[in-house]
Order: sequence, then C-alpha cells, then structure tokens
Amino acid sequence: MKKNYLKILGGITSLGMIFFALQSFIFTKNAPTTVTGEILDMKCYMASGAHGDGHKQCALKCINQGEPMGILAEDGQVYLLVADGHDAAPYNEAKKYAGEQVTLTGSLEKTNGVQALIVMEVKPKAS
Repeated sequence: MKKNYLKILGGITSLGMIFFALQSFIFTKNAPTTVTGEILDMKCYMASGAHGDGHKQCALKCINQGEPMGILAEDGQVYLLVADGHDAAPYNEAKKYAGEQVTLTGSLEKTNGVQALIVMEVKPKAS
C-alpha cells in the first residue's frame, strides 16, 4: 500500500513539475533588446537599398503614407519594426526619426526567417 502511495505521489509531483515548466515556457516574454541604427522605410530599402541622409525626406514621406518601417542596425542587420498591440505610441514616435539614427528598445521576435522588433522605446542616438 505504501509503495502505491509513493508511486502516485511521485506521478503527481512529476506532472506538476512538467505543468509549471510548460507554463514558464509559454508565458516567458523575450527580454528587451536594444538596437542602434537608422530608421528605414522598408519599401525603398528592399527595392533599391535606399537609405542615409540623401533618402531622409523620401523615407519620411513613405513611412507617413503607411509603408513598413525597419531599422538598419550598426552591425548591418535589418529588423522590421512592429507596433506593440497595447501601446503603439513608441512605434508612432519612431516614425518621426525616418532616415535618422536612433537607439530603439523592443522585444525581438523571429518567425520563419523574419526578425522584428516590437517597439517599446525610441530615442535619438546619443552623440
């Protein structure tokens, strides 16, 4: 009788540990990532590689017309920028810096080869 009780207790304990491990995996949010680089309009960047000071006015126009926005990091990586579903203000703030250097903080998400930053904070790049 005691052996059966210990088996049942061990089984329940194992199931509980598995449950809590899965819960922590499912509800873990990516730690914030900080990236410094240039805010891009993805349409022109993907079509012709356009970016930099000479493209600033076009980038601003395209982004304000609803074209997708990204950031070209100092290490050459490009991230698609996405608004947070709960607070789009930082994403909208980033639009003002089209063609400029910024430091952006967000949650890094990768899906099927696409890497995106859900924008949480944006600041002009410190000199």
